[in-house]
Amino acid sequence: MKHIEIAENQEEATCIIHSFLKKGFTSKDIYLLAYDKEWAHELTEATDTKKYRMAEQGIFETAVNMLLSREDELLSKMASLGLSNQEANRYKEEMKQGHIVVIGAQSQSIPY
Repeated sequence: MKHIEIAENQEEATCIIHSFLKKGFTSKDIYLLAYDKEWAHELTEATDTKKYRMAEQGIFETAVNMLLSREDELLSKMASLGLSNQEANRYKEEMKQGHIVVIGAQSQSIPY
């Protein structure tokens, strides 16, 4: 399950995070993406949300992202969280306008 909302600032992002938590997401299921890499890192630290790591994307994709533009890196990250190309491009444009994209992405557990 995934849920995506757009915030205009940190305060609004925090409200969205709280609403995601009420919907059953954990802080490890919530990702904040912003166009400015440093601001994204600061927001993640301030809101105690999941840091985007190799586990979500894979070691190869992580290495490739070091060579890509910020836009390509964001598109790659959103794709690895299950967004379509169309969705990722839409949210990338929102980030370019200074907005924060808040993604709640719960992995589907496979019953045994």
